[in-house]
Amino acid sequence: MEYDEKERIRFDLTFTYDGAKQKALQKMCGSIDSGRCIVLCGASGCGKSTLLRCINRLIPEFYEGTFEGCCYIDGQDTSARSIGAVGEDAASVFQDPRSQFYTTNSTSEVAFALENYGFSQAEMARRVDAAFSEFGLEQLKGRNVFELSSGERQLVAILSAQALDASILLLDEPTANLDAAAVWELARVLAALKRRGTTLLINEHRLYYLREIADEYWVMEHGERTARYPKEEMLRLSQEDLQKMALRVLDLNQIDADLPAKINPEPPLRLKAENIAFSYHKHGSLLLDHLSFEARSGEVIGLIGSNGSGKTTLGKLIAGLYRPCGGTFYWNDQPQSSKMRRQKSIFILQEAEFQFFTNSVWNELLYGRTATPQLNAEIEEKLKAFSLWECRNRHPFSLSGGQMQKLVLLLAYFSPKPIAVLDEPTAGLDEESLQCCVDLINEMRHSKLIFLITHDLELISKACGRCLCISEGQVVQTFDFYQTDTIQQLSRYMETEFRLSEPKQSFRKKKCKRLCDPRVKFLYLLAALLVSLATDPILITSVTVSCLILTLYEQRYTTALSYSLLYAAIFLGYFLAPQSIFLFVVHYFPRFFPVCLALTAVAEHGDTARLSAALRTCHCPEKAIMITSVVFRFFPVLCKDLSMMKQSIQTRNGPGGGRQAVSRLPQYFEHILVPMMFRVIRIAESLSASAETRGIALHRKRASYVKLHFCGWDLVLTVLLVASTVCGLVLSNL
Repeated sequence: MEYDEKERIRFDLTFTYDGAKQKALQKMCGSIDSGRCIVLCGASGCGKSTLLRCINRLIPEFYEGTFEGCCYIDGQDTSARSIGAVGEDAASVFQDPRSQFYTTNSTSEVAFALENYGFSQAEMARRVDAAFSEFGLEQLKGRNVFELSSGERQLVAILSAQALDASILLLDEPTANLDAAAVWELARVLAALKRRGTTLLINEHRLYYLREIADEYWVMEHGERTARYPKEEMLRLSQEDLQKMALRVLDLNQIDADLPAKINPEPPLRLKAENIAFSYHKHGSLLLDHLSFEARSGEVIGLIGSNGSGKTTLGKLIAGLYRPCGGTFYWNDQPQSSKMRRQKSIFILQEAEFQFFTNSVWNELLYGRTATPQLNAEIEEKLKAFSLWECRNRHPFSLSGGQMQKLVLLLAYFSPKPIAVLDEPTAGLDEESLQCCVDLINEMRHSKLIFLITHDLELISKACGRCLCISEGQVVQTFDFYQTDTIQQLSRYMETEFRLSEPKQSFRKKKCKRLCDPRVKFLYLLAALLVSLATDPILITSVTVSCLILTLYEQRYTTALSYSLLYAAIFLGYFLAPQSIFLFVVHYFPRFFPVCLALTAVAEHGDTARLSAALRTCHCPEKAIMITSVVFRFFPVLCKDLSMMKQSIQTRNGPGGGRQAVSRLPQYFEHILVPMMFRVIRIAESLSASAETRGIALHRKRASYVKLHFCGWDLVLTVLLVASTVCGLVLSNL
């Protein structure tokens, strides 16, 4: 293939995924000049993400299938290079940064690829500082990524890619979960990157924020590029032209409210929230405070606000998944407890895979209901309308992300509960799928009160009669589109009032928490593992006490107190009833206590940056370092996911009381374990793909961005461990 010096990328590709009957890409050829911004658009499943994977070499090295053709970056054939080597020139940003982050600290995450590519510690420090300061994002530095909003996480993902100074940036639906403030902040950063000469290739459904950035739009269908519009020509297309290609609007001013007529179901049902307050921490600041509103069945109400403003929290309060710390909910003037609200509400999580309990799409919609000819006919009709009929016998976890979104919306439709709370139901959907969702929501409102937690103006314009704007813990403004308010007024409000969050006080406190040197923690873990093979209670107790002191030093007071009380209860039970079950318990369980305490300390809430640095100073093989880091990276994710699984079970079929709850426990464990296994597989796949594109598999000498300092307290804790172990051995042999 002849190389033109102006071309940054050139390709001619065909690809079919393993097990697929149709080609994901067919006769896909093109070229992209240096400094250009190309937007890939089209219906879900048309091959946009597949094209990005071919360019960054994840296909065919990571995702298996039949690959034909070639791809050149700066004149070099990518088939002769590894994924990590290609990543130096073409950095990738995935749709969901949560499952691509390798550490839990934003600064360490930006440095992660620099470590893999063998930069010195001084050069890494310079590039990381420059990445944050160049784009005016210093407020994101040193933050816990799980405390960041979706938009902030996406910006960190872009900074981690840009720190390499790559000439190409590949982005896969970067705004799928972002609010208005985050979208425009992302647009600002992308515009700055383009001015620097970075070549941008963006797969996107939301197109309006790219009006001033895009140079060309490639419309794809069934794995082929069916149209190619320069910017000026694309902007001249009518809404009808865009809808025919399953494309969303290019200008928010084109959006007008297109709502169906108001309905007044009989009997009218009313939900009232009065002075609701809520905090995630017992003595922490209130996220919601004195929040009040009223709603009636037949309404579709949008809950909007900046990321982190409390929209999802309010939705879970409405659905009874959280208990307010102040205020009262009323249903037809009757006070409602959390349990009573759960019985009346279904909450559809943004993470669709947490809400699937059965082995097929069909059974999922029948779950908890008695099959009748009428119900079967209705399910068939809706599956065909949502293009899911061919998937009816497939496992829900085998569906694409867009198909999962449609299925969970159908779960709400077929639920007999009178209240439905939908969290971002159209994230990542094209125009055609969006319209299907709108039609279903408009049908649902005949029998339900619906709350939509969304940032999607197009969804709001077609489905929501009212919008409640959440800010500073309260409903600060209400937009009524059946009255005088317009979508343009709401759009201007979202642009001016929504803001990226500032670091919270709680974060600053966590940042100052004392942390022991990870190398000392490894000594504690090794001692705990060795002691777990012993049977002498004195030796086990001595090492457990030293692990408890380490836990107290790191200010994990709740953990230390919980283990201490449980340990004391086991031995107290043994002394009171030495010939009972406690005889077995006292000889078996205590040996695991020091292991659990040491593992908790080593995990550091999943922050693998210090862990990797410690292993590197111990001259461990890089492969072992990465495997260990991945294992500990799952700790914070799985804790959060278990909480979501519990909420999913509660909202779909909360356990009954007494004997019924006990009899259904095996079923609940199945509902938790199966989705969790699939979730772990998905996260592992995404995390591995991200790490591959950032050079994790490259064989280069590496330094760590994080500096470790062995201080006096580390020496004290090391001496304590040795002394307690020796004392335990001496006393056990007396």
